[in-house]
Amino acid sequence: MLRVLAVILVLGRHIAPPPQTWPDVLRSILVTWQRGGWVGVDLFFVLSGFLVSGLLFCEYKSRGRLSIGRFYARRGWKIYPPFFTLIAVTVVIFPCFGELIARRPLASELVFLQSYIPGLWNHTWSLAVEEHFYLLLPLVLVMMLRLNRGSSAPLKPVLVLAGCVAVSALLLRLLNCHSRPVYSDLTHLFASHLRLDSLFFGVAIAYAYHFHTRRFIDVLFPFRRRLVIGGSVLLTPAFALSLESTPFIYTIGLTLFYLGSGMLLVGILLCNLPRSRLVVFLATLGAHSYSVYLWHMPVLRWGIPLIEATWRTSLGYGLRTVVYLIGSLAAGVVMAKLVELPALRLRDRWFPAGTSGADRGLT
Repeated sequence: MLRVLAVILVLGRHIAPPPQTWPDVLRSILVTWQRGGWVGVDLFFVLSGFLVSGLLFCEYKSRGRLSIGRFYARRGWKIYPPFFTLIAVTVVIFPCFGELIARRPLASELVFLQSYIPGLWNHTWSLAVEEHFYLLLPLVLVMMLRLNRGSSAPLKPVLVLAGCVAVSALLLRLLNCHSRPVYSDLTHLFASHLRLDSLFFGVAIAYAYHFHTRRFIDVLFPFRRRLVIGGSVLLTPAFALSLESTPFIYTIGLTLFYLGSGMLLVGILLCNLPRSRLVVFLATLGAHSYSVYLWHMPVLRWGIPLIEATWRTSLGYGLRTVVYLIGSLAAGVVMAKLVELPALRLRDRWFPAGTSGADRGLT
């Protein structure tokens, strides 16, 4: 459920501002959605930290050790086939729209440095942040296991690490804001070292959930609704204040947003959602959120201009927005079925999970 919320927020970030002639209520909704939709990425980060570290924690609990090679192989088969399909299609399609493929942006995409060097797309930077996290986390956990042999809780230091990352990232954002007073996405929002705290907060939640499950549930279950409400409140500054012109948002605000995202995660995790058709539908969309995220910008950049060129007419703001939103979801589902899901089936055949059922639904 949270994945579909995250991807819907991100879709809203890239809608165009509505015309002045539109009713004030509709304009306010769309403008607010566009202003704060980028916070969906923070929700993705916390979710990724929680889910991916959870896989490693489950493997350790089941086997007493971690296989870094299997982890990297399984992550690679999840991330790379859909991503490199996008890049391959981009290399073919860009020239058709009169756009050149420069070497530096292409190289940035190919080696996942988009959070430091602009790539071909303006949304793949978050994949670089996650990729850096995926490379780092298992190495850190294996080191903890080796340094804490004989301990009853050898991975507990990950909580200290998460706290250190949280403080360090916040201080780096504040120093960065002071030394670079003029905002840019690349220097103030995208850089991996400024964003890893969101992912490690998810790791801290996962540790508590997997190693102290009973206490986690007993303590937090009575507060599940308050956590959802409180988490939502912590996200509201992103929708009220401009990212680009408000230093608070891209410094302390980023801390508030991952705290809010974590509260939402825990609250919804502890809520027993009814298994209605709507919930199942949204969960299905959420399962395809990675492909939806990858392909929503191509729909906006290629799909809509192609439709307008084919029909020889402008769609108008309203229809254009509807086509973008529905088209992004549809394109993501189609590409997931064509690329992502077949790749996952191959992955599960060649690189079985480290523990039975550990990553069911958490791929």
